[in-house]
Amino acid sequence: MKAWICTTLTSFFGPTQGAARLYAYQKKQGHDVSLKDFNQDGYSALLSRNNLERTFGKINFVIEPLRRNKFLREDIGAILLRSSNKNLRNLLLKGIMLGSSWSYVVNSPDIFKKPIFKILGSKIREDNILYAMVAEKEHVITEVDRAREIIDREFLNLTPNEFITHFNTLLCGKALIDAVYFPAQLDFGLGFHGIAYAPKASDIERAVNDENHNYLVPYYRNQVMPLFREENPEIVGISITHVSEFIPAFTLAYQIKSEYPHVHICLGGAALTEASHRICNNFSLWSFFDSLILGPGEYAFSQLIEHLETNTELSDVPNLIYRENGLIKKSDKLHEFDINDACTPEYVSVRPKSILPLETGSGCYWGKCIFCYYPKIGTVDFNPEYQKKRVRDIELVLEDMRKLKEEYDPVFIGITDSSLHPKRIEQIAEYNLGNGETINFSAFIRFEKDFRSPAFCQKLAQGGFLGGQIGLESGSQRVNDIINKGVNLGDAEIIIGNFYRAGILAHIYSIIGLPGETKEDSQMTHDFLKRWHHMITLGWQLYPIGITEHGPLAERAAEFGLELTPMPDEFLIQVMQYRMEKGLSQGESMALTIRFYEKLKRFMHPINKIMDVESHKLFLLAQKAKGLNINKVKQE
Repeated sequence: MKAWICTTLTSFFGPTQGAARLYAYQKKQGHDVSLKDFNQDGYSALLSRNNLERTFGKINFVIEPLRRNKFLREDIGAILLRSSNKNLRNLLLKGIMLGSSWSYVVNSPDIFKKPIFKILGSKIREDNILYAMVAEKEHVITEVDRAREIIDREFLNLTPNEFITHFNTLLCGKALIDAVYFPAQLDFGLGFHGIAYAPKASDIERAVNDENHNYLVPYYRNQVMPLFREENPEIVGISITHVSEFIPAFTLAYQIKSEYPHVHICLGGAALTEASHRICNNFSLWSFFDSLILGPGEYAFSQLIEHLETNTELSDVPNLIYRENGLIKKSDKLHEFDINDACTPEYVSVRPKSILPLETGSGCYWGKCIFCYYPKIGTVDFNPEYQKKRVRDIELVLEDMRKLKEEYDPVFIGITDSSLHPKRIEQIAEYNLGNGETINFSAFIRFEKDFRSPAFCQKLAQGGFLGGQIGLESGSQRVNDIINKGVNLGDAEIIIGNFYRAGILAHIYSIIGLPGETKEDSQMTHDFLKRWHHMITLGWQLYPIGITEHGPLAERAAEFGLELTPMPDEFLIQVMQYRMEKGLSQGESMALTIRFYEKLKRFMHPINKIMDVESHKLFLLAQKAKGLNINKVKQE
């Protein structure tokens, strides 16, 4: 029985690991399986000449109404300029000049060209940029398609300036898609984005064949389905690792089911597991798929293939929820995955020097923060216990890294564990130092006391540790103590300095509105980031507190004076609405988060102006891995 494992639009800067690891395991079991990367292939197809021409064709339906409505022209013009970070204006000027007596200006020195572009660019405004783009259609398509080809071919082999130049051009293609399919957007960090659809059942049902707002419909129909007909798989697994992938995944499932209703479609992935109880409550969604797998899918997907081949009862397949005779059923047994049974991920369609993810353990070795459900990730039954089977033996981790380096030569490996212990980082660094060839890597870490040692940090940096992402949560020690963060702010300040001097890049996560937090406490978080911004080299993210159905705060709601209201059943997210007896309200937390972000964004790295935060972290880590000074990486 031939099987497909599919990823969908997720991130421009690299593949996801779960499907690649699942694929390697199924191959080892002897199954006839293919991995289809509709993530990278999706970005490439959407920004290709064929799709851009098709997208331009949709503009013709709105041109005439826009002639009579200046308000709408300005709205669409604002989308085009904002989504392209104003790069579309320069791209259009270049096209206009190349077709006129001003063509010599295009290749002239910047000292002469920039003032002319600035003067002439002022003539291209929000109310007329759409017409200018239609007039320069061929130039826009040619330049975006050329930039796409170069990035696909060279990717992170390009110098930072070369990459940024071509990326700026790609933003012009993104802007076209954003304007035509508004309010859906093409996001380089999270794939399918925007407010066209909420993560709820009715919006998913509307999205799967919505030609007006879902730009993936023509991509799947014109490029994925012909491949499907050619290979004719009988089972399709679709990975959903983030809530932004619900629309891409269900759109793909819908197109397959509409044409081939007999094909068994199985959904899996971290985001799918978290929302599985809600998916079960929305029976209408089950017309698009046949089963879903809870937790890591290695064991279950292999047995699912075998049971479908032999036409035996699915109730024996572990961790499976499935549809049978109009009913939603759950298999009789659960089987927790031992990560030491995992295979080294096998990726497809890898661009040169791609960043490759690798999981070395699920859950969190600390696991005591009262707001966090991460300890339950990677399990079937949301058990937070940090068991041995959830941590991969270090010898296997090192072997994974060696294989990935030899096979794909990534610019670095991003270790995706919720938190990687300093001793594990040291073991990888020592392997690199003793091996003679460094495999650069990043990780999610905690402000552990081990990092207080400058010598230890220098050792890690010399051993290939580029840095990573750290949860500070609050700039108030009182609040961090309430939430059992286990972080001393004095240590955090020392560690940030040690990292900076060792050349280890750091990105800080913080939360506004934690239990017991006051406005004064939240201001301390803002002040901490402002005070240390020059050493927090990868920037920061602030979030309002999110209380999840499976998280410890929900379990201890009464203790913290929380009144919780789950989202309506049709929403496929476990974040809850809440009221808090003491501390910031949900609305205040959101408002302060936005306010602090706006006040702090001027301190962010300049590349943040053209890339979303997820993309710019990866891009700067890649430049660091190449031995470049990220402070010299500038927006063109």
